[in-house]
Amino acid sequence: MAFGELQQTVMLQNDYICRLETRIDKLCNDKLGDVIEAGGTKHITYNNYYGTSNHEVSEPCCKLHVFPEGLNTEEAQIIKEKMVSAGMLDENWQPLNLSGPESALLAKAIGDRLGIDYVWQVFGQLWNIKPYTLRSYFGRAMNQKKSLDFQDKIKDCLSH
Repeated sequence: MAFGELQQTVMLQNDYICRLETRIDKLCNDKLGDVIEAGGTKHITYNNYYGTSNHEVSEPCCKLHVFPEGLNTEEAQIIKEKMVSAGMLDENWQPLNLSGPESALLAKAIGDRLGIDYVWQVFGQLWNIKPYTLRSYFGRAMNQKKSLDFQDKIKDCLSH
């Protein structure tokens, strides 16, 4: 295939993808009101596990999450405030500058403290990460000596 043909093929595929994204956005916009009325979120935060920043998207998107029930309690709000003060979470329960293993340790500690069943599913949904990936991060954290310091930091934060 010549370079010109390849370039034309790529341009056609990009055009198709853009049209598809536009159609998906329209479908999502039509459903956004229903999701918000049902307890969904207006702003979606995506955690970038390969970088150091979180990106908040204020436009409607198809990855709307219903807030996990176990994190709507008064005790959960107190824990969130402690974690926000410690710089581990933001106001939307998203990890701040934490590695995957650190995020998994935090999820497990919060889940244990609040008695949340299915910790990996709850925090996986909240943080837009697959539950088995979060669980594997936890396994990795348990094999790292540097995790002990982070676990101590979590314990100190939860005990105050």
